Amino acid sequence: MSPTSRSLLKRLLPQTAIRQARKVQTTFQRLSLPTTRRIFENAPQIPAFLEPDNLPILQRHYPILPEYGYGADELERRGYARTKEILNLPGASTAKSFLEIGCWDGMVSHALQLKGKQTTAVDNRAEGFDQRALNAGVRLLQNDATHLQFEDGSFDFVFSYDTFEHVAQPERVLQEAARVTKKGGHVFLEFGPLYYSPFGQHAYRSVTVPYCQVLFSKETLQQFVIQRGLDPIGFSKVNEWSLDQYRELWEMNAHQLRKVEYKEILDLSHMNLIRKYSSCFRNKSTLFDNFIVSSIHVVFQKLP
Repeated sequence: MSPTSRSLLKRLLPQTAIRQARKVQTTFQRLSLPTTRRIFENAPQIPAFLEPDNLPILQRHYPILPEYGYGADELERRGYARTKEILNLPGASTAKSFLEIGCWDGMVSHALQLKGKQTTAVDNRAEGFDQRALNAGVRLLQNDATHLQFEDGSFDFVFSYDTFEHVAQPERVLQEAARVTKKGGHVFLEFGPLYYSPFGQHAYRSVTVPYCQVLFSKETLQQFVIQRGLDPIGFSKVNEWSLDQYRELWEMNAHQLRKVEYKEILDLSHMNLIRKYSSCFRNKSTLFDNFIVSSIHVVFQKLP
C-alpha cells in the first residue's frame, strides 16, 4: 500500500477498518519477504544507480512524512515515554546514576530526574538543552562522546536514543560508554533508521523516496534539491554504517559487554522497490538484512 493510499484510507475509513487494513498489509509484506530476498540474491550488480530523470517521477508517489515533533509538549511527552521504557529494562529500576549520550534537549534525563534518579546528559552541541531539564537538576554538559569527561565506572546505567546512526565513530563511542559504566552496570542503545534502510539518509524532508541513497547517487540527490529549492541534504550527518557493521561491533566488544536484550526492528513497507530495482541494492551490499532492518534496540551488561 502506497503512502498516498494510506492517507486516503485515514480520511475515509473508521479506525477499526484502518487497523484491519494495516494488518492485511503487514501479512502481505511478510509473505512477500522470501520472494523479495530471492530476487535480490539473484540480481546483477549493475546498474548501480537509476538515471536522474527517475527521481522526480518517484517523488510524486511519496508524500512528505509527518513532522517528528520538537515542540515543548512533544519533547516532554517523548521524555516521559522513553523514561517508562528505560525503567522497564534490565538493571534500570535499581540503578541510581544515569548518563544520557546524545541527549539534545535532555528531556529524557529530565523525566528520569523527576523519578529520583541522578542524571547527567551530554551532547556535542549545547543549543538544544531544555531549561526544564536544568531546572530539575539534570547535569547537562557539552561533551564529545568519543572523549567523555568522566572517570572509569562513573555510572550505573548509560543510554542513548537515535544517536549511533549519526556519530562518526560508533566504535569509539561504544568504548567510551563501556568505560564510564560500572562493572555489572548496563548500556542501552536504541537508534535508527540505519543507513541502508528505507529512510536511512535522513533526507525525508526534501527527498521523500524510500531508499533514495541506494537508488540515486549523491550528486543526483544534491542537484534535485538545489533545482527545486528544497532543504539541503546533510550527507555528513549520518555515518553510513550498515547493519552488518554494527553486528560486527557488538561481537568485537563481547569480551566486556554482554547482550542481555537485543532486537532488530524491521521495515518491510517498501520492498517493492527492492524487487523492482534489485541491481541498485545488490550493488551496495550482498547482505539482504541491511535493507530491511531499520533500527536496533540493545541492552548490554558490563562484565566484571
